[in-house]
Amino acid sequence: MSRPSRRFRLVPTLIAAALLGQAASPAAAAPAAPGDLLSAAPYRASWVPSRAAQAYKLHYRTPDHRGQLAEGTGLLYLPAGAPPLGGWPVVSWAHGTQGIADRCAPSVSGPYQPERDGRFLDQFLAQGYAVVAADYQGLGSPGNHAYLHVRTAARNAIDLVKASRNYLGTTALSPRWVSVGHSQGGAAALTAGHLAASHGGPSLQYRGSFTTGTPTAVELTALVMKPDNRAPNPGAVNAYHAYLLDGLLQVAPQIDRVLSDAGRARVALARQQCLGELAATLDGADTGSMFNAPLTQVPGIWTVLHDYLGVPRKGFRQPLMLGHGSEDRDVPYLTTLLYAAGLTLRGEPVAFRRYPVDHRGTLDAAAADGLAFVRARLGDGRFNETAEAAGLERLLDEAP
Repeated sequence: MSRPSRRFRLVPTLIAAALLGQAASPAAAAPAAPGDLLSAAPYRASWVPSRAAQAYKLHYRTPDHRGQLAEGTGLLYLPAGAPPLGGWPVVSWAHGTQGIADRCAPSVSGPYQPERDGRFLDQFLAQGYAVVAADYQGLGSPGNHAYLHVRTAARNAIDLVKASRNYLGTTALSPRWVSVGHSQGGAAALTAGHLAASHGGPSLQYRGSFTTGTPTAVELTALVMKPDNRAPNPGAVNAYHAYLLDGLLQVAPQIDRVLSDAGRARVALARQQCLGELAATLDGADTGSMFNAPLTQVPGIWTVLHDYLGVPRKGFRQPLMLGHGSEDRDVPYLTTLLYAAGLTLRGEPVAFRRYPVDHRGTLDAAAADGLAFVRARLGDGRFNETAEAAGLERLLDEAP
């Protein structure tokens, strides 16, 4: 990465000095709040996007899955040059499944697919946007990561925008921001948009969300979590199931009663292995051997699942664009298409794009649409709801 100019390198130093000066005075101390900056340091790694002229790792305050203020970590990437008048607009990137162990955090071991993710983020940096990338609370930070707990990851993504502005100052980073995410991060980015007004506060100006491979009906996974489901699965699917069960056990320990010894052993393994390793370990295994009774027999399980996994279905104030691969076997295409159709029927501002690729290939396939959407939302582009609804209707007509 290129060295920052002397003028810009002074900005974090001056801000840090000001913060320390405030902290030295008990009368000036404010209550801890989401987005508070705890520490920041320059960051170097082989997976930093090539267009990032500067990179920092931030520790900041953000809620955990119980709603309690905790510590999170994330990365801040800056484009080349000095910030424009009003500051760099911000893209808050929400990553896909990595694992649940601390060593699986993107800031620790890098993205699961560093070249693909780097290409995707580079296009935003090349346009003069700053990029923030939350690890998600409990992933590389104290506590346990609650996999697919969408509200937590969404708030982590919002709070990293706030922490980054606290670090660099409001003249360096614009209040205008968008959320962008893939897979696990797709649900997080979508939900971040829904929570932006209430959790982001008046200091931020949320403008829209672009997501790919977005899981919108994970609750239905409960229907296959039963002892007689002995069909072999791809390793990634088995890994997702094990990570999800670990998270659900954190909020509903009674789920343990339907797990078999093999199921408990698989969850324990999931707490140690990141996605690539766990998928290889579990390739060809089945779901049923994890259970001695159907998950649906746990009292109140549907309420638990909806509260833990449910994505918003109305109340979006800014446009969304969802991209999905028609060959996706990890997150079925039809579930997200129907989710988008439901939003349209409720009058929500949503666009949907289909690509003839699988889950892993969707991010590359959707990159150009994502950039166009983000540029329009961070600029003065208009969102044509009528045209988008007509396009979605055509995709519904073509669906199998």
